[in-house]
Amino acid sequence: GYALEIIKRKGYVLGIDQDEFPLRILKERKIANLDLYHGNYADLTVIAAKKGISCVDGIIFDFGLSSYQIEQSNRGFSFQKNEPLDMRFDQRSALKAVDIVNKYQAEELYEIFTKYSEELYSRSIAEAIVRTRTLKGDIKTSEKLRETILAGIKNVKSVNKNSVLARIFQAIRIEVNSDLINIEKGLPQAASLLRECGRLTVISYHSLEDRLVKKFMKQTARNKELLIITRSPVIPDYQEIRENSSSRSAKLRVAEKL
Repeated sequence: GYALEIIKRKGYVLGIDQDEFPLRILKERKIANLDLYHGNYADLTVIAAKKGISCVDGIIFDFGLSSYQIEQSNRGFSFQKNEPLDMRFDQRSALKAVDIVNKYQAEELYEIFTKYSEELYSRSIAEAIVRTRTLKGDIKTSEKLRETILAGIKNVKSVNKNSVLARIFQAIRIEVNSDLINIEKGLPQAASLLRECGRLTVISYHSLEDRLVKKFMKQTARNKELLIITRSPVIPDYQEIRENSSSRSAKLRVAEKL
């Protein structure tokens, strides 16, 4: 959506995505002034150099999962489906969700659940995963993982089970794709590529992402590198959430190059 709006205004867009599938779909449409690259925003300056780009007017980061990834990819992103535990954005990557769930020790699982989901019941869920795979064999599907997570909190009263499931699936996805590490790598590169008055726009979808973005913008503002345009994040209104429920947790922050 962003790309097409920019192109309508006679702009040129270089679109970067770790997932090759949406890139293939867009390439088939042969849209003028849209160049596509299968890669990671953690390598932003390298990709820009390959394309002969030294500076840009604007950069947009959107950290959200696409509807394709949730509904059609068959990679186990959703706890509401029964799919193979993959969760890789980039299918060239080696580490899969099934590897984490079945090879990480209980303490390692506890650490990633705590770090990447801030889940209160991380310990009991990690222990339930190890117990299940030991007694019943490998956990290979999103449905089996869902059942195992719920087993880990079966004695907990007054808990929103869907929220727990969403947080644990999020933590595994972050570990598979190094999401937060890539954000920390990508944001400084984006700032370095902006020309004067160029704008950096970032849409995040959970507190861990937004925390990194907020910290980066504050730091670069102190260093007189960027000017923060959005003192508070822009969030979707009621009408937008009605039209697009996946936007409900989105936070948009904007900064301008000085």
